[in-house]
Amino acid sequence: EVARIMTLYAASLESNGIECQNEAAMTKLFCTNVATQASLDAFQIHGGYGFMQEYTVNRFFREAKMLEIGEGTNEIMKLFIAKRLGC
Repeated sequence: EVARIMTLYAASLESNGIECQNEAAMTKLFCTNVATQASLDAFQIHGGYGFMQEYTVNRFFREAKMLEIGEGTNEIMKLFIAKRLGC
């Protein structure tokens, strides 16, 4: 729910022409972390079946990891956020 609210907030800032690079980077970082953690939890729940191609758990994990890489890795997002905050 928090990921959805963060996404909607960043999107509303962008729609209103307000600079939102920090919010967008924080949202991307948070959402990809949540997606990866949720897919890892699903792996734990499904056990060995989670690794089988026939189950969607495997696809969710692969997609979550791709989200972490796309448009800048999470490590790059952390550096970007820190730089923008003056750290």
